[in-house]
Amino acid sequence: INSSVTTINLHSNQIGDKGTRDLAEALKINSTVTTLNFGTNQIGDEGARDLAEALKLNSSVTTLMLYSNQIGVEGARHLAEALK
Repeated sequence: INSSVTTINLHSNQIGDKGTRDLAEALKINSTVTTLNFGTNQIGDEGARDLAEALKLNSSVTTLMLYSNQIGVEGARHLAEALK
């Protein structure tokens, strides 16, 4: 487990839902990343759901940027639940 990376900036890399799923799995066990920029990555509701599940287990992320994605109401609902 990497213990030195605190910021992940993947802005405009088109990672989509599949890439978000893979990153979410890593975030479930990472405790050093505090900032995520996933803006402009074609992330939809599925990716948002996977990210939300990771955020329920990860308490180190304090900044999350998801602008210019395709997250709809369902994905937003999952993210909101994770932030409670």
